[in-house]
Order: sequence, then C-alpha cells, then structure tokens
Amino acid sequence: MKIALDAMGGDYAPQEILRGAVLAKRALDVDLILVGKRAVIEQELHALETTDMLGLPEFEIVDAPDVIEFDQNPSSVKERRGASIRVIAELVKHQHADACLTMGHTGAGIIASLITFGRLGNVLRPCVGIPYFGLQPETLLVDAGAMVDCKPEYLVQFAKMGAIYMEKIHGIARPTVGLMTNGREDNKGNELTRTTFALLKNSGLNFIGNLEGYDLPNGTTNVVVMDGLWGNVALKLTEGLSEQLLTRLSKRFAEAGLAQAVQTIMNDFHVMMDYTRIGAIPVFGVDGLMLIGHGRSRAAAVVGGVKSTLYALQVDLLEALRAGLSEPEPVL
Repeated sequence: MKIALDAMGGDYAPQEILRGAVLAKRALDVDLILVGKRAVIEQELHALETTDMLGLPEFEIVDAPDVIEFDQNPSSVKERRGASIRVIAELVKHQHADACLTMGHTGAGIIASLITFGRLGNVLRPCVGIPYFGLQPETLLVDAGAMVDCKPEYLVQFAKMGAIYMEKIHGIARPTVGLMTNGREDNKGNELTRTTFALLKNSGLNFIGNLEGYDLPNGTTNVVVMDGLWGNVALKLTEGLSEQLLTRLSKRFAEAGLAQAVQTIMNDFHVMMDYTRIGAIPVFGVDGLMLIGHGRSRAAAVVGGVKSTLYALQVDLLEALRAGLSEPEPVL
C-alpha cells in the first residue's frame, strides 16, 4: 500500500515528519511518498542520514513548492495547486497513492480533499470525527471542527459516518449514537438539536437520545454528534483542562514529597490524555481517503498516523462509507 505523506505539514515539519516517515518505513509494510519542497526534504534526509547508524530507507519524493501555514486562510488551497496538502490529494486522485496523510492545516486538508475527491454519494457536507483521547477511546466526537454552521440533515449524516467509522475501525457492532445538547429530555436544546433529534429517531441508527456535557468523558455512547463549533470547543477544553490538572497535581505532589511515589500513576495519566496518540482521523464525506493528524505531532505521532491510514485502507473504510451513505435519508 502506498501513502502520500505531507512532509511540510505540522508545527515540527519537516524534521519530525521525516523522522516519523523513517520510523514508519522501517516498522510497517508501507510505501511512503514524501511530498513537499524537494530541496528541503533532501537536505533534512541527508542530515538524518549522518546521525543514523542503520542508513535511511529509500523514499519517492514529489516536489510541492508551496505550504499552507496554520495562520493562513484554508480557502486559499483552492488556488494554490502547488501546496503540499493539495498535491497529496492529487496523488490519490490520479492513483499514484492509495491514501494521503497530513499533520498540517485541518481546514485546508478538508477543502483540498473536497475539491480534489468530490463529495461521497449524497453527502451534503464533509466533517471530521475524533476519538475522545485515551480517556474514552471508543467514543467518537463528530463534528470536531470542520462544519460550524450546521443543518439537521448534516448532523444526521455526521452520525451515520461516525457510526460506520466506529464499526469498521473499532469493531463495534451497532455503535450507539447520542446527540449533544443541554439536557437529556427529548425536548431539550435549540431548534437545530430538536429537529435533529426527530430525524435521528427515524434514521435506523442505534440512537439512544440526547446527551449532556458530562456524558462525553463518561463514555456514555460510541458516537457523540454536535456541530463543529461546539465539538472543537469540547476537544480544546478537554486538552487545556487535562494539561492544567496534571501540571497542578504534579506540583502539589512534589511539594508534599510524593513525586517519586506517584510518578508512574502520573505518567499513565499523561499518556492517556496525550492527543498525539490518536494518530490520524479521516475526512468523512469525501470520495477519497485523506487522514489528518494533530498539528503538534512529533515523529512517534507520525508513525501513529501512518498506522491509522494503513488500517483504514486494510478495512476498506471508504467503501464502507460509500455503501452506508447510499441509503435514503430520514424524513420527519
């Protein structure tokens, strides 16, 4: 299997992306195409080779002279055909690669995959779903930030794609689906969630009803549906809160002379809440396979992203999404 890897995407690109590519190539049965500024990639690979006793594996390099930075408008990818995040999608479209992976700009990745692959079946809008860290790895939050202005029919499709993902990737038969709002009663929420609730009841999904905020960390359901605005807030709030709690706990334990005694436990919690361990998640709703990892990914997380991409190919996630989205949408 061949994966096009965006060597320029991420806070620590290209050094950590290329280090991860080397590790992934050695550990996994995968061909990687490195996409980005050729001169920069070759220079960094040469620098790695001088300190690597094993010698570097061979890589195909595809030149992409442009990079969409995190502070740039993601819509600019429409005109910037030479951007690395656009080129990796083009390689998949033209069957030079089976899937593509980036640790770069999420918004640009979604737009690049949409304009390159087109929409999948009757999908109205693409989205992304993210497992809820190691805290609840079998809970998928969708949408996680791609679509902030939603309609009820969008949320129903998000739920359907999330359920297919949890079944194929996590092996969960008939994943449960819940709708995030401000109370468990059927009539809670705003007009968007109340209408979505009625549609989900008729969707054929294993819908268990409305959820409240505490249901997310408690792992009440396998798929938690909300618009991308609140989904992204929920994820970033969890990241920030966990970092603060772990930092303060570590400080208090140190002050009490207990740092050594609880170090193993604290390390376990750090690993559990480490967002880079998620690997990468696919863009749902496009007719091609692009996976996006965390922007702060280092080499180990890049390896995880490659593993995620390989597994999505092995279980034929895209074909499962095609089949699942060919069914008619529910109506009131």
